Amino acid sequence: MGPHSLEKMVQLQRNPANVRNICVLAHVDHGKTTLADCLISSNGIISSRLAGKLRYMDSREDEQIRGITMKSSAISLHYAQGGEEYLINLIDSPGHVDFSSEVSTAVRICDGCIIVVDAVEGVCPQTQAVLRQAWLENIRPVLVINKIDRLIVELKFTPQEAYSHLKNILEQINALTGTLFTSKVLEERAERESEAPGTPGADPAEQVYDWSAGLEDTDDSHLYFSPDQGNVVFASAIDGWGFGIEHFAQIYSQKIGIKKEVLLKTLWGDYYINMKARKIMKADQAKGKKPLFVQLILENLWSLYDAVLKKDKEKIEKIVTSLGLKIGAREARHSDPKVQVSAICSQWLPISQAVLAMVCQKLPSPLDITPERVERLLCSGSQTFDSLPPETQALKAAFMKCGSDETAPVIIFVSKMFAVDAKALPQNRPRPLTQEEIVQRREQARQRHAERLAAAQDPAPAGPTADGSTPETSPEGEEPKGIGGLQDFVLKSATLCSVPSCPPFIPLGFEATPIVRVAIEPKHPSEMPQLIRGMKLLNQADPCVQILIQETGEHVLVTAGEIHLQRCLDDLRERFAKIEISVSEPIIPFRETITKPPRVDMVNEEIGRQQKVAVIHQARDDHGRVPEGVQVDADGLVTMTTPNKLATLSVRAVPLPEEVTRLLEENNDVIRSMEQLTSSLNEGRSAQLTQRTQERILEFKGKLEQHLAGRKWRDTVDQIWSFGPRKCGPNILVNKSADFRSSVWAGPAGAATQEASRYRDVGNSIVSGFQLATLAGPMCEEPLTGVCFVLERWDQSKFEEPGASESRDPGGEGPGGAASCAPGDGGEGRRGGHPEPGERRAAQKAEPALADCYGPLSGQLIATMKEACRYALQVKPQRLMAAMYTCDIMAASDVLGRVYAVLSKREGRVLQEEMKEGTDMFIIKAALPVAESFGFADEIRKRTSGLASPQLIFSHWEVIPSDPFWVPTTEEEYLHFGEKADSENQARKYMNAVRRRKGLSVEEKIVEHAEKQRTLGKNK
Repeated sequence: MGPHSLEKMVQLQRNPANVRNICVLAHVDHGKTTLADCLISSNGIISSRLAGKLRYMDSREDEQIRGITMKSSAISLHYAQGGEEYLINLIDSPGHVDFSSEVSTAVRICDGCIIVVDAVEGVCPQTQAVLRQAWLENIRPVLVINKIDRLIVELKFTPQEAYSHLKNILEQINALTGTLFTSKVLEERAERESEAPGTPGADPAEQVYDWSAGLEDTDDSHLYFSPDQGNVVFASAIDGWGFGIEHFAQIYSQKIGIKKEVLLKTLWGDYYINMKARKIMKADQAKGKKPLFVQLILENLWSLYDAVLKKDKEKIEKIVTSLGLKIGAREARHSDPKVQVSAICSQWLPISQAVLAMVCQKLPSPLDITPERVERLLCSGSQTFDSLPPETQALKAAFMKCGSDETAPVIIFVSKMFAVDAKALPQNRPRPLTQEEIVQRREQARQRHAERLAAAQDPAPAGPTADGSTPETSPEGEEPKGIGGLQDFVLKSATLCSVPSCPPFIPLGFEATPIVRVAIEPKHPSEMPQLIRGMKLLNQADPCVQILIQETGEHVLVTAGEIHLQRCLDDLRERFAKIEISVSEPIIPFRETITKPPRVDMVNEEIGRQQKVAVIHQARDDHGRVPEGVQVDADGLVTMTTPNKLATLSVRAVPLPEEVTRLLEENNDVIRSMEQLTSSLNEGRSAQLTQRTQERILEFKGKLEQHLAGRKWRDTVDQIWSFGPRKCGPNILVNKSADFRSSVWAGPAGAATQEASRYRDVGNSIVSGFQLATLAGPMCEEPLTGVCFVLERWDQSKFEEPGASESRDPGGEGPGGAASCAPGDGGEGRRGGHPEPGERRAAQKAEPALADCYGPLSGQLIATMKEACRYALQVKPQRLMAAMYTCDIMAASDVLGRVYAVLSKREGRVLQEEMKEGTDMFIIKAALPVAESFGFADEIRKRTSGLASPQLIFSHWEVIPSDPFWVPTTEEEYLHFGEKADSENQARKYMNAVRRRKGLSVEEKIVEHAEKQRTLGKNK
């Protein structure tokens, strides 16, 4: 099949029924790009000899050097079968976890996918991830089990062992699919039950039985991979062969005389053939009978490999003759057996034929898009399809039809932005000139030369240039296309439509979280504009990159991992900014939190009475450092007064339970919706929440009440005033002040009182102080996590004293003639309702201060609240939280010790270790701090000579158990650690590194005159 013209491809696009949009998904190094090479060689674009060596789709230099795919690449292929011609739009996607965002963009614009699995390594972490992404996008997968030659050559399996191994791999993949299907059915069932509440008084026994009914009724047989369904191909892409069992069913139905339909059902599974009776029977392993798959297929392959590897020329010639193949003299004489295997197998069982036939038969065309997928794409957020307007619902029919007539709406989803050099565009590509054009240009050059000699003032007429207009093509069907000129309108992804009723498609879901940060600056400050322009282009071109400008003015690049970071920096230097840049050391994010006071000391001795004395002495020393005007109670209540002595705040910090912190992080969008509603109501704008959002808010509140139960947390949920930082973080501010009530739930409930709204500005200052305190903690100015600040008292009793009238906000007098914390009194009820003349003047002067929330008291309240929160944190046991990677390492058994050595050196923690059945490979699952991960992959490869390869993906935040401020206080600790206790403290090391980077003061001893510290004995 030779290369085809552009006209042919355009013609094929006009028939959507014969178009297949597919992507290749797999774990890293499972053979996606090699498989793509084999498919491309079938179209004559590259030589079949170079397939697997050229890696045609890896067009970047760093991809070729590293040997992994880093970006998705697309190509269109032609395939003819049974008189039908097909156009296959193929996207080769990366398998490395750092580039999983490229998989998300590829999956969105495809209708089907090829899942590639290594026959030796089996189902790996990224295989599970891509299968889940394909499931969530509702696209149909087919399976290619690749590298079967490794079972023969490397593992030396017998055909029977190989069959058992392949069966295990299929079972693992189908178990994954079953898990995804089960979770989907149960979610749908839960939604239906929430929409239609059950009848009261129903029998509990019936409800218990009924939960699994959804699974029993739903047919899931079509979801699973099975060779007899035709959605599995066994292959070795590097050797160029692959087959589905249909191929052998066709051959053996003629040879043995058994119907093809019967063979299709029995070639995979525990069936054996009775050659005398010419019957297929259930296999009985006890009698040593071989399954059909082993007897008729695998043994033939094994014998071919055996003959070639042993260089048995007679047997090879016999096999070639019996198969009716022609092998070139060059291949037959070649000393490398791989070349001979490839030459024979690629003719006998061409992989492109097997895979493309499966793609055309089993994967859907754009016309076969499922209604569920269309509805899901159109319903963003918490909307349901039925709640969309009728014009939007009508687009579903246009989607399903894929019409190209004039009246049909054009809908385009931009999944990714590509930065393309203008020279690479088709209309700007250099082409060979015709003879007439050469003569014409010679004449023009001669004419210009003559005019220059004549010193003519008129400009020379321009020569013919390539047409610079972009060709406009109307999208027919549903296919991946490129569109130019959108860089000023689209950031990363967008939905374009010719009718305004089309909503934006649901956003892409990314597996990897950007966590690795570096600060970037140009080597020459004058090149800053080029850097900014380059970073803007990089931000558009990479779906997973984030560009930030910090408060310090630094330009920060946030990427998904170390390899991703390296690729982005290379792109900035060579493609986008084209300047020399300086890159900082990675900026490692941390979080700060507090814990409950310990019950045992650092040597696990219970803190008794004698030891407590030492702890109390140390606490007193700490409190001696608290500035004047700050009172600290024994139970950690911090009381501070504003500098103008008009308001006093009492704040306590309490650690939140882990479940609550997790709940706050998971419901970030719900908290943000509540905040938007509250701010809209405060500004006097009308705002409404959808029914679904209101339900989610009530559900969120119910879960909070469930977790914050007990005497200690009584009524806490109703008293939550704000979340932080940025009003949607995992910390809460609780208002237990008796005189001023304000709750975050007042907005959604619509019950904001008049007095609360009147004194909102003073309350906003308190909330702003809390937000600032949670954004930058006292240890190293990192955000807080899992802390509850309780405002116990808020005393403004000095507001109404005559001397304070010039610079105060108005407040009401409480009982006893002093206004006790009365921002809710509204200035009413003074001495029987008849204010004195002096007070009237004071109130008149204070009215502007009430209206203006930026008065002097407001700023002092913010600063006082911030400092009170920081001191409340410092009197509790403080801890750092480190970002953690989940590290999946596949290693051979003889290098396990070295893997553990590298992990322990980098503060890693092994969570799980299991052996891959049938191989000597171990899969190790470990947790590794992000701060220790730089250079980890390179070190582990060097130490294990390339026999172990890690995959790192951001997992969670974890508290570092050691106290960064710890010094020995008890007798046992003095004996164990010595008076100085100068052994390395991991938390302190991290804290000092962050403080040093931010320019904060660091308490550390700097040794001067080191030579004086040596003893005389050492100097002799």
